[in-house]
Amino acid sequence: MAEDGAPLRSDRLERRVTDADTAAGYAPRLPAAAATPFILGWAETLCHRMLLDDLGDEEISVGVRAVIDHLAPSPVGATLVFTASLTRAEGRRRHFEVEVRDGDLLVARIEHLRAVVARAAVEQRLAR
Repeated sequence: MAEDGAPLRSDRLERRVTDADTAAGYAPRLPAAAATPFILGWAETLCHRMLLDDLGDEEISVGVRAVIDHLAPSPVGATLVFTASLTRAEGRRRHFEVEVRDGDLLVARIEHLRAVVARAAVEQRLAR
């Protein structure tokens, strides 16, 4: 956070919940509500996008930790608004707080940590 307590940077994105995004898509006995992996995936994507201008040509950011409180269900058709704040930068680590809202309802709160790493190291590991 900045000295005044404000986030270092903030951004947002909106995503509409489709049938493919629901918990029922993972298991038919689960509800047709936005699945936790859907919410976490878009939160991570937003945080990643926020770092793109800061990365060197041979760097990427990777998610290394996420703590999610999924507080309320959102039905198919709902538009979720993801708001991410970069709260801290320590060396190669970037700390984020993300809120997800369905209208006025807070549906998720996420603490997310990303690390800036060499793209080649990740690609080398994946080539094993």
